[in-house]
Amino acid sequence: MMAPQPDVDLDALEERIRERAAAIHAQTAELARDLALFDELDGWRGTGMRDCADWVTCHLGYNPQNAKALMVAAHFARELPEVGEAFSAGELSVDKVRLLAPVVAPDDQGGWVRMAVDSSPAELARRCREARSAERVGPERDRAHRAQRRLHTWYDEENFFRISGALPPDEGAMIQIAIDTAGRRLDALRSDHHLVDLDPADDPIHARKADALVLLCTEAVLGAPRADRTSSPPVQMVVHVDYDVLSGANPNGRGHIEDGPALSTPTLRRLGCDSTVKTLIERDGVPIAVGREKPTVPPALKLKVQCRDGICVYPGCPRPATRCEAHHLHHWADGGPTVLWNLAAMCKGHHTRHHDGEFDLHRTPEGDLRFVGRDGKEVGTVTGGHWKRPRTRAGP
Repeated sequence: MMAPQPDVDLDALEERIRERAAAIHAQTAELARDLALFDELDGWRGTGMRDCADWVTCHLGYNPQNAKALMVAAHFARELPEVGEAFSAGELSVDKVRLLAPVVAPDDQGGWVRMAVDSSPAELARRCREARSAERVGPERDRAHRAQRRLHTWYDEENFFRISGALPPDEGAMIQIAIDTAGRRLDALRSDHHLVDLDPADDPIHARKADALVLLCTEAVLGAPRADRTSSPPVQMVVHVDYDVLSGANPNGRGHIEDGPALSTPTLRRLGCDSTVKTLIERDGVPIAVGREKPTVPPALKLKVQCRDGICVYPGCPRPATRCEAHHLHHWADGGPTVLWNLAAMCKGHHTRHHDGEFDLHRTPEGDLRFVGRDGKEVGTVTGGHWKRPRTRAGP
């Protein structure tokens, strides 16, 4: 760490830092106001985006978590004028506005704003949690807890595997009990075998919880006795569809889930991009021959697609390629080859929107992918030349 320069007035420097932070908060408030209006006018629609936060991630450079927080703050500050005024004056950061959003009502915003201005984010978060806990408990809140349950996992910039989620209280308590129980078993295991932690943790208490969770997951995958392991094949969804539907020759053809409802043509073509196909030949509606199952994208080829693309190719989408579907740029049912340069990793959400016609995907002569919204607006271009069509040799 560099020593302070003797000619620097630290008090003046601190004041300048505070003033600049307040100016940033005020400018963020102006951005939030514009984003709230942009969202209300549906300015982000027609380009394959899921919501306005998705648009913020793609076009403004925010990560998905910060984009969602900004949109929450944008709408909340627009709805409550006293909160909006403090935000615009630079007295509240976007983080504090987001914390206030779930608990502040129009008739008590003044007191909350004064308290938020004088509190640290940690203290404000504690007070907001207490306020939410004091709300009336009943069936309606229970239903809301169940409806809003979620779990997110991702790798951050430092290659840590991150977990974030929300569960109803009773289910959360069950997980807490499981982690505590696994932690005690882990302690006993280490004690019985006199194991020494070769990499002491900075925070032993939370590291123990992390180790216990890993133990639970490892046992879930590998720890069951062989007799208890299932020998049944993986769960699969069976879809029946006319070939003419996949090729686009007959948009009114048949397609449905086995023992289930009919599916739209865009959905059928999306499923056909990355699936296992079994040919059934019929005559006058009577099956007369059945072919072997064949994956449209072989596992080894799909692994190459995942390794090459890394994430969903839609601009700004952070979903790992391992959780994506393999999209045929030129659909195999239309004669497109199942080869590396004709495949791209695309998450289910954007894959669905593409086949629904919300955006087009064009391969440039250089082998890049250009995304254009339904309204003709440019969404973005993924470069790298990975999708360049190879030259074909002239025939004899």
